[in-house]
Amino acid sequence: MRRQRSVVQMLRALTPISGRPAVVRHVVASSRNAAVPAAAHVVEKPGFHSANGGTVYPVRLVKPVTQYSNVDGGRIDDGRYTNFRADVTKLVPAERVYTDPVKTFAYGTDASFYRLLPQVVVKVHNENEVTQILPMARTHATPVTFRAAGTSLSGQAVTDSILLKLSHTGKNFRNYEIRNGGKEITVEPGLILGEVNRLLAKYKQQHGLDVQYKMGPDPSSIDSCMIGGVVANNSSGMCCGVKQNTYHTLKDMRIVFVDGTVLDTADADSRASFLVSHKTLVDGVVNLASRVQADKTLSALITKKHAIKCTTGYSMNALVDHPISDPIEIIKRLMIGSEGTLGFVSQATYNTVVDHPFKASAFIVFKDVREACRAAAVLRRETTVDAVELFDRASLTQCEGHEKIIGLVPTIADAPKTGAALLIECRGATDELLNSGIAAVSASLDGAKLDLLNDRETTYPFMKDEAVYKVYWDVRKGLIPLVGSSRAAGTSVLIEDVACEVDKLGDMTQDLIEMFQRFGYDDASVMGHALEGNLHLVFSQGFRNDDEVKKYAAMMQELCEIVAEKYQGSLKAEHGTGRNVAPFVEMEWGSTAYGLMWELKELFDPEYVLNPGVILNRDPDTHQKFLKPKPVADPIVDMCMECGFCESNCPSKDLSLTPRQRITVYREISRLQDIESPSNEEQARLHEFLDIFTYEGDATCAADGMCQVKCPVGINTGDLIKSLRERELKKKTTATRGANALASNFGTFAGIVPPFLNVVSMAHGVLGGGVLRAVSGALNKVSGNIVPVWNEHMPTGAPRLPAANVPSVGLTSSKGLPRKVVYMPSCVTRMMGPAKGDVNSGGVADAMMSILKKANYEVIYPAGLAGSCCGMLFNSRGFKATASVKGGELEEALMIASEGGKLPIVVDTSPCLAQMKEQLTNPALRFSLYEPAEFIANHLVDKLEWSKVREHVAIHVPCSSKKLGVEATFQKISEMCADQVTPSGIACCGMAGDRGMRFPELTGASLAYLDLPKSCSDGYSTSRTCEMSLSNHSDGVPFRGLVYLVDEATSAKKVEA
Repeated sequence: MRRQRSVVQMLRALTPISGRPAVVRHVVASSRNAAVPAAAHVVEKPGFHSANGGTVYPVRLVKPVTQYSNVDGGRIDDGRYTNFRADVTKLVPAERVYTDPVKTFAYGTDASFYRLLPQVVVKVHNENEVTQILPMARTHATPVTFRAAGTSLSGQAVTDSILLKLSHTGKNFRNYEIRNGGKEITVEPGLILGEVNRLLAKYKQQHGLDVQYKMGPDPSSIDSCMIGGVVANNSSGMCCGVKQNTYHTLKDMRIVFVDGTVLDTADADSRASFLVSHKTLVDGVVNLASRVQADKTLSALITKKHAIKCTTGYSMNALVDHPISDPIEIIKRLMIGSEGTLGFVSQATYNTVVDHPFKASAFIVFKDVREACRAAAVLRRETTVDAVELFDRASLTQCEGHEKIIGLVPTIADAPKTGAALLIECRGATDELLNSGIAAVSASLDGAKLDLLNDRETTYPFMKDEAVYKVYWDVRKGLIPLVGSSRAAGTSVLIEDVACEVDKLGDMTQDLIEMFQRFGYDDASVMGHALEGNLHLVFSQGFRNDDEVKKYAAMMQELCEIVAEKYQGSLKAEHGTGRNVAPFVEMEWGSTAYGLMWELKELFDPEYVLNPGVILNRDPDTHQKFLKPKPVADPIVDMCMECGFCESNCPSKDLSLTPRQRITVYREISRLQDIESPSNEEQARLHEFLDIFTYEGDATCAADGMCQVKCPVGINTGDLIKSLRERELKKKTTATRGANALASNFGTFAGIVPPFLNVVSMAHGVLGGGVLRAVSGALNKVSGNIVPVWNEHMPTGAPRLPAANVPSVGLTSSKGLPRKVVYMPSCVTRMMGPAKGDVNSGGVADAMMSILKKANYEVIYPAGLAGSCCGMLFNSRGFKATASVKGGELEEALMIASEGGKLPIVVDTSPCLAQMKEQLTNPALRFSLYEPAEFIANHLVDKLEWSKVREHVAIHVPCSSKKLGVEATFQKISEMCADQVTPSGIACCGMAGDRGMRFPELTGASLAYLDLPKSCSDGYSTSRTCEMSLSNHSDGVPFRGLVYLVDEATSAKKVEA
């Protein structure tokens, strides 16, 4: 593993930050009965209480566990994990098996508020590996837990045993097949749910179909959660209700059982074979189903409970809904929502649902929350409305800070203390059907004589304008982040998830609001899917001391009594049981059904190898053990909820750490640094964390900010890493002086690079690529990753800049607007030309100038161009002050060239434009700056003749352009030049300036997901370094600047408008 000692030294030198909470060593919770299996117990030395096993960090215990036991905190390595590692590394390469303290700590975190540190993390690539690992784990008695995206909220994806990670492994577990016009899709567990919907949309477009289909489940984590978790938790969401969840839309699956056997429920031979080979299991399932179906009272209870959302316990409706003559169907349905405790689903086939194109929404404010809930009950009873979302008064208070929705629904601010609102959506296949649905909903609301805050029809109309109803839904999706971003540092955001029959929803809602008030949860919000009687209870909670834990435990006890006993509801409607409500399953279901669930577990997993302690757990305090505090670390990241939404955008997710993991590891580093008198063990742990974090956390962070795009609270983990780099360099005056010297003589440096690149290119021709790769690779290692690693797509030197175009006087204006532009070629395009052998002999500046000349634009170069730089070269390395100086110089030159911001300024490299906008001090330039696609779309489209010159091209919108919101524009311009355009599907290529050249494994990991159609002839982007990286990993599809394609596809207009 590579190291940069300077970062280690810097982090070790960081002084403790005052005000951080003291280390939390123990979670105080009395342990009564042992967890599963029933006979298991932790053997302790006299005087040691198992509550101490519930520590949130691996700190020294008073008297540690001395003998293995299959309970949380009792799974110590008595040789079994050593033996497992020895065996598993014969199957899986060692680089996919993690046991170091940083990786195991990082994977001990998911979106829940629990933490367990795995003994071993294994990244699995395919079903075959799972079929061999499960029997291996069974042999060694080392339980396994599966994790896909890790966005689960109930503690079902953490373990202190073996964690099998099936995502962030490139293209593995990401296969799919769409059939029957989009009505059916087979998917693997590593695909993101929202990604599957985009695949279905693309399929409709490519095949010219009339009907758009989508997946039934639609959780708010749709763009982060993966199919594996959606199946394992029986996820639903805002609009899918019960009828469109996985249980009701899944057609078939492939299951890997604990003995390694695979059952394909779609294959007749597999079904027949399984009925013979696993007769004992099959007979046991048939026996259970027979007993349940013969018990009318129990059958009625199961049917009633699953009529509303319910993911507490197992899918007991499987034992009622299907005849005992079809045990495979029962087993298939039992697997849904089983949270990896019965087997592993390696493939799932779904029946998709229609995604109606015509939609309308209304946001209606009520005087009382009970009235809002009564309206939801009326709509459920009398209409086929598609979605009804509840906002309590606390939620509306959060909305008051949202300018757009207050502009649309100003009466939100007038809602009384008891007030609430409903967000109602109707959909239709046609506008006529939509109108019919709206009329039915309106009639039911008006007929119920509800106590609305204002007149419904005039104040709260249904809006068909997407720009309007999108605001409503964006606010609804953002409610949880609003709570998360306003909480006190050092606390967690907790999201409880309950349901009841919708007729009881008003009373239950009021009871829960009053409960939160009694316990002092002043920030608690009650919101949710009112049409389904489903509430999300969002509040902040600290786990920093005994009193906070006791408060949480007492609140949870009362919450469960209100929901399960008073209202006969679901303690987990859609988030899965996990560890969070495992002690309360019997309270909700009763002893008979609860006993049957244990029988099911014993049938499928008699040795408790599969995720033991989840769903079923005999420890009544398991929900208040191994709680995860969030120690204060840095204001940049203190509001992180560790939800994991950021991870899919991170270029290093397959290589080192994700943004979530960087933050949680940095929190641990900060905690260790804050210990006033650390033990030798704690000091050694800190040093090891610092050493490993240097590469895993710092060196391989692209700091591109794409994590911020998906973060619910807007955290840019790259800013944390850049701040660490800056703090490091402040201590290294020699490096700072060197950076300042380079900045002062940048023109000289920029002039040397092109001839140097040409020399390297000549060496390529003489010595061959193999020699250059070997030599540069060796230099890269000995220089500590300072020297880039060469590849065949490295550029030649850029040619001289073309002369600025000066058209004839009569063609300099059109419709009163001057055809005049400031062109700012970035230092990258001034230094780097095309790759060796590229058909385009000119540089990016030549292509851009050609386009501007055809559009009859007068072009102005800013003064001092030879030595100009936006500062990104320095900023990404931590030389923030130097970057600011260079940025200021460039800003001054652009102000003069653009006549104070009156003229447009086009920058040919998107990341440079983003850097310039980020550090602008004069607002006059903010709306004058354009990246290439944006400038072409806004200023040149109508001034050129266009023709399609390619059949099929790929495009990669740089991460900086994505953040600027120009993806659609980039696509539009490309479609004017080619018959078919395929986006790369890559959030960030990982190049990060030259970091991807110095750490080529970073771009290799990010672009492992690149999967372009073979019909793509070439690709286009607006970042020269990104284009190099993409070309190197695109299986023969060369990438170059978008301006080359536009130049080829355009010509001057013969007649002026």
